Amino acid sequence: MKKLLITLIFILTNFLQAAENPTFNLTTIDNKKITINQKRISKTETGLDFEEFRGKPVLLSLFGHRCPPCIKEIPEFIKLTNKHKDNLEIVAIESQRYPVKEVKDFAELYDMNYNVVAGIEYDDFIDYIATMAGYGRGVPLPLLIAINKDGEVEQVKAGLIKEDELEMLVEDLND
Repeated sequence: MKKLLITLIFILTNFLQAAENPTFNLTTIDNKKITINQKRISKTETGLDFEEFRGKPVLLSLFGHRCPPCIKEIPEFIKLTNKHKDNLEIVAIESQRYPVKEVKDFAELYDMNYNVVAGIEYDDFIDYIATMAGYGRGVPLPLLIAINKDGEVEQVKAGLIKEDELEMLVEDLND
């Protein structure tokens, strides 16, 4: 009985630690792996550690394939990617649960030159981001989470962001 109790305590402790510090493994539509860990910034703040992009700021975007403002921001993200190849990563997650093949076709149609993930396979991560951003169900699209090069979340913005605002945001993230 004592052995069973110790085993249960160990399992419960590991489960609670995993829940407190989740790790997410995403795969882009072109099969690149992205590992994201919750990062403890302070006792009250958490950030996101993108293992493959350490030392670079990340714009994490939740978008929809049927969302006009989301489609409108694609050219801006393409420009940012071209301009900031060495000091910015964009990870865009299609959040309206479009199938992977269709997300690939969509990305090709719009010449998306940044990391695109089919969200249909990552409901847990989308829900986690929505919760961390202060939204329950019904995430507003587009939703942008700006993460500086140290993994700290600098801004969370819902809705379309103008080109000049995006450029200033990227400059701030690199400071």
